Amino acid sequence: METAARSAFLSSLLLLLLFFATVLFRIGDLPLTGADEPRYARVAEEMWRAGRWVTPLLEGRPWLEKPPLYYWITIPHYAVLGPTETTARLGPAFCLLISSLTVWWLGRRLLNPLAGLYAGMILLTAVGFVAFGRSASTDMPFVACLTVSLALFCFATIHTGGAVWALLGGYIFLGLAVLGKGPVTIVLVIGTLALFWWLDEQGGAIRKLRVLPGVFIAAAVAVPWFVLAFRDNGFAFISVFFINHNLMRFVTDIHHHAEPFYYYVSVFFGILFPWSGWLPLLAQGIHRGKLSPRREWNRTELFLACWCIFPLIFFSLSESKLSGYILPSLPAVALLLGNRLSAVQRDRPCAFALWFYLGVSVTIAAALVAVFQIRYGGRWQTGLLLAVIALLPALAVCWQGLRGRIKFLAALTLFHGLILIIGATQFVFPVLGAYHSTRDIARQALAVREGREPIVTYLFFHHTLNYYTDYQITGDLKEPQAVSRFAQSNPSFLLVTETHRVGDINHLEGLTVSSIGSQGKLRLFHVSRAAEAQRQD
Repeated sequence: METAARSAFLSSLLLLLLFFATVLFRIGDLPLTGADEPRYARVAEEMWRAGRWVTPLLEGRPWLEKPPLYYWITIPHYAVLGPTETTARLGPAFCLLISSLTVWWLGRRLLNPLAGLYAGMILLTAVGFVAFGRSASTDMPFVACLTVSLALFCFATIHTGGAVWALLGGYIFLGLAVLGKGPVTIVLVIGTLALFWWLDEQGGAIRKLRVLPGVFIAAAVAVPWFVLAFRDNGFAFISVFFINHNLMRFVTDIHHHAEPFYYYVSVFFGILFPWSGWLPLLAQGIHRGKLSPRREWNRTELFLACWCIFPLIFFSLSESKLSGYILPSLPAVALLLGNRLSAVQRDRPCAFALWFYLGVSVTIAAALVAVFQIRYGGRWQTGLLLAVIALLPALAVCWQGLRGRIKFLAALTLFHGLILIIGATQFVFPVLGAYHSTRDIARQALAVREGREPIVTYLFFHHTLNYYTDYQITGDLKEPQAVSRFAQSNPSFLLVTETHRVGDINHLEGLTVSSIGSQGKLRLFHVSRAAEAQRQD
């Protein structure tokens, strides 16, 4: 018993150290990026300042696209430390830790201690999964709650002694997951359990879940917010939240995120990298092209396979596809891979798995160089540096595996993911900040702004510009004439646009245009009416 306790303590300590190294390290250095981070961070801030916990607010108006879980776990961080990039991301970061510790616990209880440890390590060093954990978004809080819920359902279903406490916790976290993402949570859980019930020939397992009282427990957690949100916002809540951002998102391309059915194949490899190189190990149960009879399947692995497969199929059928949609499958994949890697310690992996790992790494390395050359203004040097970081450990993994040094494979893969993530924080953050955020140019605008000079954009819109100027962007001008008309009622103003638009405004009659700042592909101008035009007024 003492040995088991010591093993559990050391394993949990390792996971905590990895969490600090890959998730918390420099978590606030990158500006808020993209469309979602600034909006979610701002909504949480406005709810905190207004003292409101029911209706999310953006620019003082109801913003009903998402349920409140992310905002609720972010508001306390704001209250203690103030609204910053770090505090906006702390909630999702700790949710990633919860997911990692959950799969570690489940692996130890139903598989073996090494499988649980490997599963936790995978989630903390898979590059894409960690990226979502470092993001101020609703994805990771939802994934953490769903992971805890399904892990407890798995334990209650498989464990022979029964576990009422596991069922209670499973339904409570199911309700929290609904508050994290909405009714799609129920679809994912029912689909996973139904698929397991259909494939599980031993039968009777689902009856252990005590569904009817469980539904009341989950509803007691989730339903009150929906009732209060409907009370405050009426049918606008039904229209925006349920119809637009849940039903229509799945059956139409209303939000312009259409992708082919096979979209998640490549996404899966990227999010799970470098551990995705070991995916061939999941085929170890296939011998000579023939599956074992279903009655001989490991029931824990069967549950995990259903947990992995159903979300992938469901979101592949959706008209709207975003990379974060498949995150619910990753904890199950981590457990399956962890179990296979623990078996590798006894049985040498096939050479195909080693070469596959190297092939995935070579592909990712080549893609990095191409992406930084094409999308980031010819910065292939940064891409090449990351490519080297991605490739050298893969060569070491392949070399050690072919020499039969099996015990080093998981440690080398862990090191592979660790240095990739740390390398990204050092070399990629400046590029991402310049091209996917506007923090620098927003600060320049606020620093040089005289009095209440308006700040406008010209054929350019970015949510981070609104966020970092404290939502003081007056408007987006769509044509050169619109700039001239705006100048008639505003003698001077600041204008942000992209570099290739500069020629449109440099030659406008009656205006003096001065370049006063830049960031990446953006330029900041001070625009004023010429002296003669002002005298005529």
